[in-house]
Amino acid sequence: MIIFYIWGFVFRKGTVVKTTVLVFIAGSLMGFSRICGSPEMVIFGRFITGIHSGISLSVVPMYLGEIAPKNLRGFLGLVPSIFIGTGVFAAQILGLHELLGKEEYWPLFLSVVVVPTFIQLLLLPWFPESPRYLLIEKNNVHATITALKWYRAKCDIQAEIEEMQDEQRSLSSVETLSVWNLLQDDSVRWQVLSVVVINIGMQLSGIDAVSTLSDLRNSEWVWIFQEF
Repeated sequence: MIIFYIWGFVFRKGTVVKTTVLVFIAGSLMGFSRICGSPEMVIFGRFITGIHSGISLSVVPMYLGEIAPKNLRGFLGLVPSIFIGTGVFAAQILGLHELLGKEEYWPLFLSVVVVPTFIQLLLLPWFPESPRYLLIEKNNVHATITALKWYRAKCDIQAEIEEMQDEQRSLSSVETLSVWNLLQDDSVRWQVLSVVVINIGMQLSGIDAVSTLSDLRNSEWVWIFQEF
């Protein structure tokens, strides 16, 4: 719900770019946690990282879906999952005792997440804004054409613009439902309740903790709570 609120009031690419500040804050907290002798900095840094991850898992697939041509939308929708798996594999490699798995290297290992974020911050501002957002939300046809020409260098963009204009006209006749109104709507109350209960049950089942702890040796985390 929070994601759709942010998505509606902040432009698409800007949501991805501006939330990178959370990663730098979290990386700084975790990187300097041992120097400051504060295990609470690790906990708070991981909490901030979780917030950024939640935003990214919702925003990035939507952004990729809006800039992708029809024949690539399915594939680009899988790209975030592919990179998540790649990131987990890279973290497991870096976490080996021969690399960054030693106690003295753990603050660096926890804060290494700022490296891909910094690369993203350097590259993403050069990409145009989402054409769909520019046309449907901002009604800026000129900027939409410019963005589509950048993304579709060898394709006819006129048909895609007409499709987005049809979508814009259809959306203009649809009443936007706020989160509060959705919660008060009796016709979808059981559906909303079912989704909430399923998600709460999944989080409280402990599967995330089991999958995480199964890949880590307790001795590698002991320093976080004993070396301060």
